[in-house]
Parts: sequence; C-alpha cells; structure tokens
Amino acid sequence: MAIAALTQLSLVASSHVLGFCSVPNLEATLDSSEQVLEGRRSRVKGFRPITDAANCAGSIGARENVQSAVTYSAEQAVNSKGLCPANVSTRLARGRIRIPYGATWSFASGIEPDFTQEGRR
Repeated sequence: MAIAALTQLSLVASSHVLGFCSVPNLEATLDSSEQVLEGRRSRVKGFRPITDAANCAGSIGARENVQSAVTYSAEQAVNSKGLCPANVSTRLARGRIRIPYGATWSFASGIEPDFTQEGRR
C-alpha cells in the first residue's frame, strides 16, 4: 500500500470543485512576545531565528514602559553564524522575524535571544 502526502493549500468552491494554490509563499512577519528582565535594563545583542528559512531578517522591538509605543531597530539579515545582530538597550524587548516573499520555508517557531543585564551606575 502506498501512502502519499501533499502539503499544499487547497480550496473547495461552492460547485464542489477542489483546487490547489500553487503560488510563491507570501512575505511573513512574526513577532515574539515581549520580555522583561526583572524590571532591569537589558542589552539585546541580537537573536537567532528558529526557522528553516535561509534568507530571513530580524529586528528588535523596544520600549521603556508598557505605556510607550514600540520602536524597532534597523532590520538585519541573518549572518553566517545564524544570528540577526543588534545593539539595543531597553527595559521591554521583543523580536521580529521577516521572511521575504517567495522564500522557501516550512516553519518558524520563535527566536533564541542574545542579551545581557545592564549594570547600575
């Protein structure tokens, strides 16, 4: 017995006709949840996207308190070490991954942040 699997988006019309979508992947933007380090400042040095997308980019969303608007750092492509580098000092931080239109990928499950606690003066 042969078993086949096809991972493809399909649609059924009101006339009961099954059709498959065969267009390139759309651009995807994924944001992580916001994190805080015990009310202290953090230096976010970047993050590693957990995805099989070969050519994604990332940025850091930062704000000082929950009443402020989030501002994002400049977007950086994944480097040869698999990291999206950054240099952001903040109290509340989140990561953003952008996978471009037409990229081949099947999952994006989060980020692995690279950060340190900043000292007091």
